[in-house]
Amino acid sequence: MDRRFRLPGWTCDLVTILVFTLTPAICAQGQKAGNLQNAGSSYQDMKLGLFVHYMNPAKEYQWGSTQWADGSQVQSLKELADNFDAVDLAKTAASMGAQYVIFTTWHANMNALYPSEVMKKWLPGHCSERDVIRDLINALKERKIKLILYVHPSDGHDFTKEDQVRSGWSDPAPYKRWNDFINEVFDELAVRYGKDLSGLYIDGGLPPQVDAARLKKTITARMPNAWRIQNSGLNPALVDFAARERMESPYPATTWMMCHTIAYEWWALSGTVIFCPELAYQYTVLQAAVQGATGGGVAWSFGPHPGGRWELGIRSFCERLGALAKKAGPSLFGTHPSNAFITKDGTPLIGLAYAATESADGKKTYVHLLKPAKGTTFKLPKPADGRRFTSAKVLNGRYKIKMDQSESGITLSVDSSALWDDVDTIIELR
Repeated sequence: MDRRFRLPGWTCDLVTILVFTLTPAICAQGQKAGNLQNAGSSYQDMKLGLFVHYMNPAKEYQWGSTQWADGSQVQSLKELADNFDAVDLAKTAASMGAQYVIFTTWHANMNALYPSEVMKKWLPGHCSERDVIRDLINALKERKIKLILYVHPSDGHDFTKEDQVRSGWSDPAPYKRWNDFINEVFDELAVRYGKDLSGLYIDGGLPPQVDAARLKKTITARMPNAWRIQNSGLNPALVDFAARERMESPYPATTWMMCHTIAYEWWALSGTVIFCPELAYQYTVLQAAVQGATGGGVAWSFGPHPGGRWELGIRSFCERLGALAKKAGPSLFGTHPSNAFITKDGTPLIGLAYAATESADGKKTYVHLLKPAKGTTFKLPKPADGRRFTSAKVLNGRYKIKMDQSESGITLSVDSSALWDDVDTIIELR
């Protein structure tokens, strides 16, 4: 992961959501839209996730690692694993409306959070006795949240010299022993958990030490339908999807999954939340609206302390984000980017007036007003695909909205007693 610290220079604006309805003659065909976070099971259906690093390298590591809430250091992999609260993490993910969780299998120095016979054979002392992964699977499954495991097939660069020799990392090309080792690890992982996983998030940049084609064959033999996602790249020899990590203001949209920290680091230190939930919600909407999105949406990143504790502001962040996501409902989940009002790759969130999604069947267009309109009217351009709408309503609103569509565009009007929402006014157009 990129561990350079960045303070986000943000302002929090609220979103208004408009829903438009199309005339039947021009409705796009598609699958029936869902209106819940767990609607849909494909990678493209994923809009909102939680990225969790929970790790202990058991050696000096320049970027630090998971701490106790009082700031003291975790002393061992056993201490880290034995004090993991799987139920609390699952509840926290559910509170923010997460459809999926990305969770550390191992990170620096390849200390795995499950009992592994392969690790015991190749690298004694590099796995826990407690099966943290199985406990988390059970807790997430109860809440219908999908699990993607974070894996790092090139983590040998963090090893001691002794472990690099033992594992074959320091061997010359073609690195046969390293690939024998890493493929044994992945095969065991897939046999052990494959049927309960939605995918693998692959970090490390895939240097020459990793035989990508061989690793893909190993994974797909056991997990043919797993989402294979690469951090900061898209190597088709191994993966089908890609992700980016961390962004800076003005927070541009990306067609790849975006993973972004909301506190100082990917794992729990003695910090606080530095990214507000309203902005996180708006960026989640933006990711759902960008043309060409490949799936995954955005995974907001923060890790727990041992013992079911969190850095200051994490719980309230999750509750607020979850409330906003739940309110958006069918305008966010089960949608695809609007073809009437286009949001392009790279569009910045800061300063953006609106973004639009549409239902899977194309009959409803949802316009999210990310900035409250000045006065009682808001103007939209002419629909890019030429569609005409027959009605408009404010989603979850208690006031009526008037729509006037002409050759130049669409004007939406409310009476003087109505207020645009500070975070998101959602307008449904049919």
